[in-house]
Formats: sequence, C-alpha cells, structure tokens
Amino acid sequence: MGVQEKNWTILDIIQWGTNYLAEKGFDEARLNIELLLSAALGMKRFDLYVKHDKPLSRVELDKFKAFLKRRLTHEPVQYIVGRTNFYSVDLKIDRRALIPRPETETLTESVIEFCRSYLVEKKDISIMDAGTGSGCIAIALAKFVHNAQITAIDVDSNALELAKENSMSNNMIERIQFMQIDLFKVTGETFKRRFDIVVSNPPYISKSNLNTLPPEILKFEPVRALTDSGDGLTFYR
Repeated sequence: MGVQEKNWTILDIIQWGTNYLAEKGFDEARLNIELLLSAALGMKRFDLYVKHDKPLSRVELDKFKAFLKRRLTHEPVQYIVGRTNFYSVDLKIDRRALIPRPETETLTESVIEFCRSYLVEKKDISIMDAGTGSGCIAIALAKFVHNAQITAIDVDSNALELAKENSMSNNMIERIQFMQIDLFKVTGETFKRRFDIVVSNPPYISKSNLNTLPPEILKFEPVRALTDSGDGLTFYR
C-alpha cells in the first residue's frame, strides 16, 4: 500500500489485505480483512461485495491502515473494531473483559434450553451469572428467557462497567442486577434470593500453561479472566 496515488477500491483492499495477512501467518486472513474494512467504512460485511468497486477516501484508507497496523501486533479483531456478536446479541468489547467464545455460546444455549424444557411454567426464574465479564451470558439469557431475573456478579469493577454498558445498549438493564462480588467471599447472607440456576465460565488455565497461549490472548486479554494463578482448578473445587 505504499503507492499513495493508487485509487484503492474495496475489492482491491480485500484481495491485497488477504494475501498480506496470509503471508504474515495469520489464520482466517480474509475474514480479518473483511471485519477490519467493514468497521473502517462503517458498513456491513455483505455491503463490501455489493459496493466492491467503491474507491476509498484518504480518511477511510488511513483508518483501515491504522486498524491493520494494530492487527499486525496480534491485537484481536474484536478489540480493534470494538464490537462482537454473541448469540445474536451485539456487544461492545474492549480490554476490560474477555472476548466471548463460541463455547460460551454453547453453554448459554444449554441454559436457555433447560429453562424452556424444565422451568417453562415457573413465573420467575432466578439465574446467577458468576464472573459476568462483558455481560454476554446475562444479556443473552435475559433476552431469550423472558421470565428470567438475572444477577450478574464480577470481582472486577471495570468488567462490570462494560457489562452495564452492554445491558443498557441492549435494553436489558432493568432485567439484570449487577454486583461487584468476590466469588470466594460469598456466604449464605450475600444474596437475598435463592437461585434456580448458577451459570459460570470461570478461568481454567493454569499459571504454568499461560505462556503457551497465542499472543492474541496472552498480550491483550485480561489475565484475571484467564487463570486463577494456580493450577486452573480453583473455581471448580
């Protein structure tokens, strides 16, 4: 992209960027470029191909180049564009919280199916989301389990703020109670209600395995959300 005089179209960027990232050893290079470019242009991925011959303005090109430069440091695409999708819920995401994983979507789906199968006649289903992070599980459950009342807890105040922001943008703030609580200090007096379901996806990586993680995770995601600084089993005992 050193030739400034070239009029780069959307398709030019996709083709060049895909080859460039692939040569640098990045997996899913085309998807990376599509996500970065659609964020830089403020359009959906589908529209990249509808408007494939659109030339980029200097401002748009500079924004894309800035995004690409960050990706080359292995910063996750989700943090670069500042958004991610989780179980049909649009979320703001940044380094205050772990990026939601597909496995967490599977966990969330299991809880939703359980509620629909076994608790469908219950007037109010009380659910605790322990270690809410971005709020992804709590918000998805509130959205798809209409008789659920969610209590979302986290020890990290920054993560809780992000979760609250996401609940507000998804119009679920009235359905979710957020509490800053250390899970290991919970007693029988901590909560005023009993919970029908406790759902959690706690840290499970041992300290000894932490340095084996990809740079996207190790360098950018919050360590506290990844490991218990022990053998990885503290939350499961």
